[in-house]
Amino acid sequence: MERELTPVEARSGVVSGRIITILIISTTAAIIALGLAWVLVFSGT
Repeated sequence: MERELTPVEARSGVVSGRIITILIISTTAAIIALGLAWVLVFSGT
């Protein structure tokens, strides 16, 4: 039998999940941007 989460505990779980999602998305976007910049720089020469 699991105990009930308080609203604060439930909300902190949602917020931490959202933060992790944003971190993953921003990291992926940064890698893609670096890859594009690399291609643009080295394809020009």
